Amino acid sequence: MKTMILSATVMVLALLGAACSKSSNVADSNTAKAPVAATGQNASKSEIASKTPEDWILVQDEDYIPVIDDLSRKLQSARKAFLMKDPGTAAADIRATADLLSKETPGGSRRSKEHIDIAMKQLSALAADLDSKKTVEAKRFDAVIAAAHRADLDSDWLVLDESSWYPYVDEPDLHFQNAHQSFLAKNYDQAAEEIRKGEAFVKLEARRSSGDVKQSLNSSAEELGKLATDTKKGTVKSVREGDNAFASADRALAQSHQIKAKESWAKKETVKTGYEMKAGARLLEQSAAWAGSEAKSGVSTVVGDTRTLAGKLADGSGYAEGEVDKDIDQLGKEISDLGHKALPRS
Repeated sequence: MKTMILSATVMVLALLGAACSKSSNVADSNTAKAPVAATGQNASKSEIASKTPEDWILVQDEDYIPVIDDLSRKLQSARKAFLMKDPGTAAADIRATADLLSKETPGGSRRSKEHIDIAMKQLSALAADLDSKKTVEAKRFDAVIAAAHRADLDSDWLVLDESSWYPYVDEPDLHFQNAHQSFLAKNYDQAAEEIRKGEAFVKLEARRSSGDVKQSLNSSAEELGKLATDTKKGTVKSVREGDNAFASADRALAQSHQIKAKESWAKKETVKTGYEMKAGARLLEQSAAWAGSEAKSGVSTVVGDTRTLAGKLADGSGYAEGEVDKDIDQLGKEISDLGHKALPRS
């Protein structure tokens, strides 16, 4: 009897051992088959989808602020409440805006901190006046929210990763194309509005740039602002005037992204480098298109090569380091050469 019990026990243990061994082998097999998550800058990323602003805030009848983040959403809500004569809600949104700005202060430069401090004081004073039912002029209200928007750009826009700014890369040129079509249709008010919206995105890029390219972007923004004013007045006689301004703006944007690609690559931020290169190539092509079919054909090889390599960088594989330096420099040369070519005048 004892022998039978012992034999049964041994058999059970053997079966359990076999089962455990099989489970262990299956687990090891599954572990071997499971993909290992990539980490760091070389992690593979899916293509970042394009976006358009949720809405626009029109300030002082000429400045357009795209609604693309929490702060701009609060500014839009505050302005809507103000126009609807709901000062309580407007004041609450203004204070929420100030709270969002206060969270940006720690990582900003001294200059950006000063701008944020000034904007927060203006927001606080405006909210207090709204709560106390004091008369607040629309001009003052707009000036305060415009200052808050600029302060936000000075700090937040500088540190955004590629998933935040890249979706809007096509926005300036889309508005330039809309302006071109509206001008041809003699809808000058609509054309001016589209130019202003394109100008807004040029200003955004200028905020995250420095040096000569920042100056070029600011000059382009000023040129676009004047073009919008003159278009609305009906004093722009040729569509080519606008096309030349659009070509210059797209080229300045392309140059900004090429420089950012070089800076990112120096830090071995491969994913960001890839997206900056993609943006630079796309904007170079758009600038050349405004200049004419010959110019567009002239940059096609560099644009294609840059896009291919940029895709590899964004995915984190299949590129040679020396190839990246060479491609970034070649992209910069094409952008510079395009700027030295005379644009058509009529």
